[in-house]
Amino acid sequence: MSLPRALVAVGAAALALAPAAAPAAAEKAAAHPVAEQPPCGDPGSAAFPISSRLNGGPEAYGRGGAPHGWRLELRNDTGADCQAVHPVAVLADRSRTLRPGDIHLDFYDRGAERWRPVRFERTDEAENVGVFDGSSPDFPGFAVPARRSVTVDLRLAFAAGAPEGPVTANVTAVQRRGNDGDWVGESDDYTFAIEEGTPEPAEETGRKGAAGHAGDAMDPGAPDRVPARGGDASPSAEEASPPALADTGSSHHLFGIGAAALALLLGGAALMFAARRSGR
Repeated sequence: MSLPRALVAVGAAALALAPAAAPAAAEKAAAHPVAEQPPCGDPGSAAFPISSRLNGGPEAYGRGGAPHGWRLELRNDTGADCQAVHPVAVLADRSRTLRPGDIHLDFYDRGAERWRPVRFERTDEAENVGVFDGSSPDFPGFAVPARRSVTVDLRLAFAAGAPEGPVTANVTAVQRRGNDGDWVGESDDYTFAIEEGTPEPAEETGRKGAAGHAGDAMDPGAPDRVPARGGDASPSAEEASPPALADTGSSHHLFGIGAAALALLLGGAALMFAARRSGR
């Protein structure tokens, strides 16, 4: 299911797709109203205001193994700050048998100094969609300063019963604005394999004091580190980052942001993704 390159309204579909999650999310949203943020970037521009880039992940994950660290960079290409930015991860395997219970993804919230889980929902296209909301109404999203970047530490693992085979991950960015939201960025695809594995010691991923925590603003134009591919470096290992896994600017369509994820983020309210022009 590709996200249409035009105006998309998700409302009743969200409730139909996520009957259990949406009412609970709606109650949370009502109890914790969200102030509407100014729009991120120029709504009339054809370009996304946020560039998303994935770095540092391995080429394979062992079933039942320890989490591996990687990073999401959100770069604000505009001259104004972007508030309340929520990444949305979409994972789909070739056999379409991967399920939310197989995926264990966390992101590091530097403000709260803790890891937060990403809760996934399965769409009718057999894609697994998870919003970076920390399963908490208290998480406001990421603030990305003008012309700067924020790096979010991630750690990903798969359950022992996860299906083996290739998986493709994609991360898009949504700005929450009250009970609506704008689609403000997307990454290209990160493809890896789930393999038979044995339990291993957990990596040191994104601990306090390490570089690249969520919320760190980075100088624009800082050079990417591109050593030889194949390492399983954690986000805190500056010297061992594999090449960038994905970048913006591709003509690939998104997998599609499932209505279930939108229900989780907005409590079932209609979410408007205003494409900046129909050909985007």
